[in-house]
Amino acid sequence: MPEYLVQHYLDNSRKIFPEKDAVTTPSKKSSYEQLYTLSNKLGNCLIANHVARQDRVCFCLTRSSKCITAIFGILKADAIYVPIDFKSPSERNIQIIKDCKPSCLICDGETLPKIVEAISHVHNPPKVIVLADGRDVQKSLIDSFICQEEIDQYPDIQPEYNNLDKDIAYILYTSGSTGSPKGVMISHLNIMNYINWAVECFEITQEDSILNTAPFHFDMSTFDIFCSLKTGATLCIAPQNYLLFPNKLLTYIEKERVTIWKGISSLLMYLVLTGSLQNDRIPMLKKILFGGEVLHTKYLVEWMNIFPEKLFYNVYGPTEATGISTYYPVEKIPSSHESVPIGKPCTNTEVLLLKNDKSIAQLGEVGELCIRGSSLSRGYWNDQAKTDRSYVPNPVSKIPSDTIYRTGDLALLRADGNYEFIGRKDDQVKWMGHRIQLGEIETALLSVKEVKNAAVILSESEDLKSRELVAFLEVEDGGDASMIMTELELKVPRYMVPTRNVLTQCIPRTSRGKIDRQKLINYV
Repeated sequence: MPEYLVQHYLDNSRKIFPEKDAVTTPSKKSSYEQLYTLSNKLGNCLIANHVARQDRVCFCLTRSSKCITAIFGILKADAIYVPIDFKSPSERNIQIIKDCKPSCLICDGETLPKIVEAISHVHNPPKVIVLADGRDVQKSLIDSFICQEEIDQYPDIQPEYNNLDKDIAYILYTSGSTGSPKGVMISHLNIMNYINWAVECFEITQEDSILNTAPFHFDMSTFDIFCSLKTGATLCIAPQNYLLFPNKLLTYIEKERVTIWKGISSLLMYLVLTGSLQNDRIPMLKKILFGGEVLHTKYLVEWMNIFPEKLFYNVYGPTEATGISTYYPVEKIPSSHESVPIGKPCTNTEVLLLKNDKSIAQLGEVGELCIRGSSLSRGYWNDQAKTDRSYVPNPVSKIPSDTIYRTGDLALLRADGNYEFIGRKDDQVKWMGHRIQLGEIETALLSVKEVKNAAVILSESEDLKSRELVAFLEVEDGGDASMIMTELELKVPRYMVPTRNVLTQCIPRTSRGKIDRQKLINYV
């Protein structure tokens, strides 16, 4: 069968590997045949309940194989899947549901109360499907719902697909600068362009087991799900609590014989800080991709020293470009003060660095990183104004419809042809007449031995009369903030040394693992 929709990945792999494990968790294994059957039943159930082509269907589920069943069931109904994080505040979930106007909401027994709370604020609430035994559902919460027993009554034959590759496969909601979540529309074509490249680049086969630690509302999970299902590999879903207990996570990797892991940088850093890494552990893990934010070099050095036989890749890409846009194979251990580049563009992807005057930055010059190619999304759901601000005409093209995405990230092109990430445009501040990249100060702080983690903000009083650089520091036991600042003065100009520092046990992070600067600003 030709592959032009991402559900074809499952359909084709099921024909070749029907009894092979498609998805595993610590408590359950699902074969390709089982996943195919369950997703067909769910797809037929959705169609019978008037879900039409390109309708949105939200799912809010605890981490389990049910998430994968929901994704493919929705896709098989020609609909668009929209993941909702059940840990998010109700107000955010209400905003998402109001914005995308789903025809159906899929949940389980544990997440049902959250869904009921959200739809109570919505006019004409969508139909609710609970992936649980009807006897286990708190019927006092909701008058009408479809339970698992009813889904099981639908035929397990593959529905007829009517979508085209340019149709939307999913919408992921990311945090907007205004506080309102914005929904990134990703098409089947976007995903397949990305996954076809990734499978070839990282030589993924049916022999692989791919670890999933990323939430399914986070674009890093796109790699995990679709690389696995395309190749007949096994997707290994790590429970959320395993991410807090390194020994459980490492034991799970060993038990499932995981070979590939695309993990967020903060989790790799955490495993170093907890002293969990030992060279006799996770022997089957061959390839480690890290991204989502900068992995400070000293933590990468630690990983590479402990596991010299493993392959490491620094990967970069915004949600708006589906997954990975540039990648860098780390072929030798860098020095602890060396910046690891984000590498070169993936196949069928082009990167431009634009200066403020829209001219192309020259070698070594800093510019805004812009992306074009078939992995580039169509923009933001239901928000043309935001789309027009970020998806703009290519200033160096003669074709009017040629569009690039402005990432808001700053980078430079090195002499070796690799791009180096500098920081966010919105993390650049003007202080004492100097333009300062906050990430540069953080990198310098991380090179100090006693510093485990660092974040820097520019704090301003409401009347803007008082401004100061503030450093938040996680330090080793006995670490002295004043001594750290003294050492920092040897690494950066005096004007870049924070005038105030705050020792903290844990720098706050967003649900995507990135430093939550807004919380830090509110703190001071």
